Amino acid sequence: MRKVFKAVAWIVRVLLLLLVAAFAWGRLRPPAPAQAEALKRLQPAPAPAGHNAWATLWLQDYDVPIDRVDAVYAQERAHLQAWLAQLPADATAAPDYVPLAAQGFQKRPSLTADENQLLCSNRDEDCLAKVRAQAVPLHALLARQSARLASLQAVTGDDALWDDLSISPQTPLPGFGTAMKLLLTAPALDFVEDRQAQALDATCTQAATVRRLHAHTNSLVGAMVAVAWMDGIERELAGMLAALPDDEAIPVGCTQAFAPVVAADVSLCAPMRHEYDRAANAMAVVDPSRASHWATRLRLRLVVDPRGTRRLIAPTYAWACQRDVLAAQMSDRSLAATSMPPVRYDLFDAVSNTMGLILARIAPPDYAKYLQRNEDYAAGLRLMAWVLQHRSDTAGAADWPHRLQQALPALQQGGNRHFAIDPDGRHVWMDYHAKRPGHEALVLSLGP
Repeated sequence: MRKVFKAVAWIVRVLLLLLVAAFAWGRLRPPAPAQAEALKRLQPAPAPAGHNAWATLWLQDYDVPIDRVDAVYAQERAHLQAWLAQLPADATAAPDYVPLAAQGFQKRPSLTADENQLLCSNRDEDCLAKVRAQAVPLHALLARQSARLASLQAVTGDDALWDDLSISPQTPLPGFGTAMKLLLTAPALDFVEDRQAQALDATCTQAATVRRLHAHTNSLVGAMVAVAWMDGIERELAGMLAALPDDEAIPVGCTQAFAPVVAADVSLCAPMRHEYDRAANAMAVVDPSRASHWATRLRLRLVVDPRGTRRLIAPTYAWACQRDVLAAQMSDRSLAATSMPPVRYDLFDAVSNTMGLILARIAPPDYAKYLQRNEDYAAGLRLMAWVLQHRSDTAGAADWPHRLQQALPALQQGGNRHFAIDPDGRHVWMDYHAKRPGHEALVLSLGP
């Protein structure tokens, strides 16, 4: 019997030793090659040179003079960081952040629900018709919002849309929706009030601005807002062109705004780096160093390895940075969610990072749909460029289908996206890879 007990004890010691060794190896081993490459791709990128539109959009609710926006925003960043630092580790019930700007600047009038309904949005098929039907109340609305509108129009000189605020669920986002609606509506009102040249110039300047901000953003929300915003601009611009004579001169800036698509137009690498940091920050609620009691810290250290967790999720977030993914986007090949690399783990991860592995395996959002939306965005740029190129040299409605057929190789880029002309020749349709609520296609006017 003693021999049996000794054998059992020996086996238990060996198993414990193997468990300790597996735990140590799981914590200390280097990342797998795919993980190492992903971590390398996810290294933070410096903010682009030039002025950051995030500051103006974030402060739009307050009457901050344009020449003081940068200084006020710098103070706001420091104030927000200090406010977040004093929150408890579990801050899910934290009060809303009150901007420091509220102490020194008057708040601009907010838009009511009814006023929001008056404004054009990216989902409106015919912004010009909407504005014509309610030009008088819209004129008064834009007059009341003139200070906000003037500050928003200043972003036309900006170079990037870079989220440089502290990562936290409590960090407010800029009022993207309000900005987009006001900036879409203002040139439409100019157009229906017979200021067509001014309206065209403002619309194409806005397109160039949105395209530049989209190409230089680290925010997934900002990128998707820009995608939706450009949809609205393209519908509005096409409506303006359809209402003008075919030989009407258009600003050179319109052609420049819809220059050929480049890699920066479709890449979501920088936003996915930021999303990776957000995911890691969200997992920090179980970071042992944040626990207040020593016993809790000890238990968490045994089941959570923050470094190992970041290593596990890296390939999923670095997917958008892969060259083959970018090539697929440039070729307009719809990317499926099944293309995203899953979280790959082994026994050593299970032993050394039990809770971290559970967190890592929680399914991330379907990031493929965001890449698809970027493909839709790029396809819309190509289609709008085609409309601009051929609006003056078509032989009428009957000629549009022929021209479209000739342009399909350039519009499809090797993919199989569907384009079509209405039977009456008044609209061109482009299917979306990522369907929007209520919208399955981009529809642009070709004529009255």
